[in-house]
Amino acid sequence: MTGPLLAAGPSPAAVTLISATAGAVVSLLVAIGTQVALSVREDHARRYSRRRAALTDAQDAALAVRGRLGEYGTLSRAAAGRSTPEQAAAERRYLDARALLEVTLSRVDDEKVVAAALGWRDAAEVSFISSAEVSAATEQRRWQELNAAIGSALQSKDGVAPGPG
Repeated sequence: MTGPLLAAGPSPAAVTLISATAGAVVSLLVAIGTQVALSVREDHARRYSRRRAALTDAQDAALAVRGRLGEYGTLSRAAAGRSTPEQAAAERRYLDARALLEVTLSRVDDEKVVAAALGWRDAAEVSFISSAEVSAATEQRRWQELNAAIGSALQSKDGVAPGPG
């Protein structure tokens, strides 16, 4: 009796059940794949947003340091070795700005940007405050290098400057 049943093929109900099951499995796989892709995209967007914020915060902090260095350096040279209340206040503002720069740089993932920022800061401190000769051109060149590194990182798709770190 099994011979005639096999020759007739699966029943229409069985074909419908198999088709529905296959459709459900495919739909489930598409839904899982879509969710995974969305999760990866959202994670990438969060990481880029965090890196972008760190870069712009570092750039703003460097600008604040530059302004405070100019202020402190001018007062320091004018005081000619004497300590004045204005000079002390300017020094505190500069040290606060420098500390903020250090904190913001700790959040930057890009070694090239951090190195450029520290190189600029060192040159700027000598140029604005010290009696040692570091030309304004050197400070300006390092300032431009810092901003170029940040700009490059901001324009990259992952928030990190391309090229060697």
